[in-house]
Amino acid sequence: PGAELSLTLEVNGKTYHCRKGGLVSRFTGPRVIESGRFLQRTDITDLEFRSDDGAVLNVDARFEAAAWPDILGLSLHARPGEKPIVAGENSFGFFGGGFGLDGSNKLQIPAQDCIAPGNFSLSFWAFVPLEFQSNKNAPWLVCQNLHELENGNFGIVLDRDANPTLRLNLGGGKENMLTMRPKPGHGLRKQQWNHVAITYDGNTARLWVNGRFAVEEAIGKPRQAPPGGLAFGGRQDNTDSFAFRGVIDEIFLYNRALGTNELRDLLQRPRHGKGQEFKPVKHWGFRKEGPESPSIPREPWKQATLEVRIANQNGPLVARQSFSGTGSEWLSTGLLMDPVAWRKVETSPLTVRAQENGADQPRPVTFDPEVGWHRINLDGVERKPEKSNDGIERVKLTLSNPTNQEQVARLLFEKNHFSHQARLGNPITGLSALLRDSKGNPSGIPVQLSKNWHNHPQGGTYSGQWFHGISLVRLPAGKTVELELVIAYGHWGKLPAASHAQLSLIGWGGNQFWEQSALGSWGESICYDPEQTQANATITDVRPMMVRSMSNSGEKWNWTTNVGGGDFLRLFSPSGERIAHTGMRVEPIRTGPCLTEVVFSGGVGETGIQSQTTVSLARRDDVVCGVYRIRMQATKPVDFSRLVLFQIGADSYATTVDKKLAVGVKEGLITEWPAKPGGDEYPVGPIEMHGTAPWASLHETEGNPHDDTKGAWANRGFVVRDWKAKLGGKEAGIWIAERGVERPHQNVSTLDIVPPPGVNRLEAGDFLEATIEHLIVPQFATDYYGPNHELAGALSLHENTWKMIHRHAVEDSVQVENLKGGTVQHLEPDVRIQSSGETLEFDLTGGLSHIPVTVTHLPSHAGYAISLDGKTLDQSFHGKDFWQCDYDSRSQTWSLTYNIPAAHGKSQKVRFFRTK
Repeated sequence: PGAELSLTLEVNGKTYHCRKGGLVSRFTGPRVIESGRFLQRTDITDLEFRSDDGAVLNVDARFEAAAWPDILGLSLHARPGEKPIVAGENSFGFFGGGFGLDGSNKLQIPAQDCIAPGNFSLSFWAFVPLEFQSNKNAPWLVCQNLHELENGNFGIVLDRDANPTLRLNLGGGKENMLTMRPKPGHGLRKQQWNHVAITYDGNTARLWVNGRFAVEEAIGKPRQAPPGGLAFGGRQDNTDSFAFRGVIDEIFLYNRALGTNELRDLLQRPRHGKGQEFKPVKHWGFRKEGPESPSIPREPWKQATLEVRIANQNGPLVARQSFSGTGSEWLSTGLLMDPVAWRKVETSPLTVRAQENGADQPRPVTFDPEVGWHRINLDGVERKPEKSNDGIERVKLTLSNPTNQEQVARLLFEKNHFSHQARLGNPITGLSALLRDSKGNPSGIPVQLSKNWHNHPQGGTYSGQWFHGISLVRLPAGKTVELELVIAYGHWGKLPAASHAQLSLIGWGGNQFWEQSALGSWGESICYDPEQTQANATITDVRPMMVRSMSNSGEKWNWTTNVGGGDFLRLFSPSGERIAHTGMRVEPIRTGPCLTEVVFSGGVGETGIQSQTTVSLARRDDVVCGVYRIRMQATKPVDFSRLVLFQIGADSYATTVDKKLAVGVKEGLITEWPAKPGGDEYPVGPIEMHGTAPWASLHETEGNPHDDTKGAWANRGFVVRDWKAKLGGKEAGIWIAERGVERPHQNVSTLDIVPPPGVNRLEAGDFLEATIEHLIVPQFATDYYGPNHELAGALSLHENTWKMIHRHAVEDSVQVENLKGGTVQHLEPDVRIQSSGETLEFDLTGGLSHIPVTVTHLPSHAGYAISLDGKTLDQSFHGKDFWQCDYDSRSQTWSLTYNIPAAHGKSQKVRFFRTK
């Protein structure tokens, strides 16, 4: 029922009420923390609190909501706000006071006070706050001699992420202007002090950041600079539009280039104490008696009380907590409630114990009364075998309900910081988590996967690397249940595990949904942006599997090159305006490790078009193959200038240049042509596809010339497996066209499935039902290092051609014949058979790598096996680790999914049976 929410702070005896949230930006505003099957958790940042007399409290505050299916957590988090940076020598400093730069002032050192040596070193400390840009322009941290076109100019410019660029001009004019950008990983740390140094030895310019060499460039001529002033906090020519906001302290100028050990000594022993040989020519310090602080000082709170209150006709529910002598730490109070019964949930009567398999000590478990879950810390749990893709983590769980009523255990399995880094790849990107029974059988109890691996400090709370596995287990009265949490990384049963997770964008910026599918734990495979808030397209980053890494041409088991972009149902009004998707919902049905199945549903603007797209990924060892089941329904007439039913890449997101395009059917090639990128038009097509399994290929792929990726690229394509459509009031076939797209730096092409020529209006009742395979195929035989010999052989014959997509159209189709004991529901993304008993038999043909087969409507989660031509299938590494179990609460039955190895043209006799 409707209710009134109020948030209150009492600070130093004065009461303030929350009046609004802060501005929406990349890092602030409403944010999705985690989302999935069991828990939706969001917050609103930068709350504004005012007193009744209109005074605004200087506070960092945010409101968080955690919604389970049955209870709701509401919490207020606050800490004293930062004091403003004071301009000039009244600022805090690194040693004593520093010199504050508030965006409107600079530290100007006139030419007569600073020498202009040919060889020099400039060393200083800089505090970089989160908001260090006073406007949209890149600020100059330091600058000598007017600006970048002036002879003798040198300085440092910061981008929006505080990455420094060293500038130097020897001779004057644009032709002598040098710009030196460090590689990633040498940015200035925000909300911290940084030691920065520039050196020039008459030949080479160098930049040092926090004791690390960041960039150098050999110039080969002396610096003969005229005397010029030195400015900190902006350009030296008094231009106001490049201002830096922060604090500067302990500036040293030398008439020679210091060596590595000397610069590191300045960092480690910053109070200058060396002998005469290390003495600077000039030293600028500030008030020794001034305030010294490692961070921006905050307002003093002697006493603070936080209150969350929610009320309706049933009365108020209140959480209130007081604190004294607070510092910079976050304070919080929370209200956990049953919103239907309208009562507070004070605690949990359950006992939850956890212990790593093979370890002596139990894992830490705590109950969080603000969210309502038991937190089970997994930091430091060992993966066994550690250096193998087959490694898993195992934690035994004991859940006890001492009451005489059924209770719900809400569980958080958490990894924080870098505890989940392993020596093989970066496991957080594709880990799978599942609960097994005490005998090792997958139980069918889902584990929601949410994670973050970005660490922009602006993200604040929840920035940084973490993994949350969330589950909900119903415990009968008076019962104790034993389960085992298993986390799989690279493999599940000797094959790359399939996973689907929600990636929190708080650490990256963007704040809304980002869904991420992966095969193995070697980087994202296919990413989705259902609300299209990041790239204006649903399919975003896409990466091939088991090819050379993007960071090192010879490296294996790591992130590969992004060949992304794609979309569903792109609609443009008669005037050409893009109509965005609206009301998008994400429903995870299966999250792995054998098969994923996630539904994106919503609408397209206010047009009455309803859509539902199911995205799936199955474990296999050759190529990344996303399967999309697209459903579209028009509920009223819609006129349009352009409608794209499906496309690879996307108008608004494309990372590759494809030299050739081709279309065909199972029977063979229809046509191949040189790509015609750019122009924002259709230079080729539409081409009507007559035949079985229409396909399209984008090949001879190259990267953007501005991209310095060292790894392997990949070709892309798609195969239409099922198609039924009525468009413009008439039955419609498949039409494919090339779209030339104007993109910054490099024009590209997409391949679009479009309505038939002349159709520019949807009628009420028009629809689309289609199943499409999205393929990401290695370009060259030498790129692929995986175990699939058939793929390696096909690449050696047909690498970098359309024939690799045609191969999938022909050989990756699957047929089921002579079925006994069930009914086929569909063949994509898995062969799904509804059982009528507990025994199935059928003949299976087709497939290139592994064929996902799911048997549904089973009365139990365990006690079954599957055989191929009379031999029981066993892909296990850890005993019972090669199938997937899912529970359907509506029918109260289970389904089991296996990945059956393809027989490559031969028919296999498949038998599913009860073992006991």
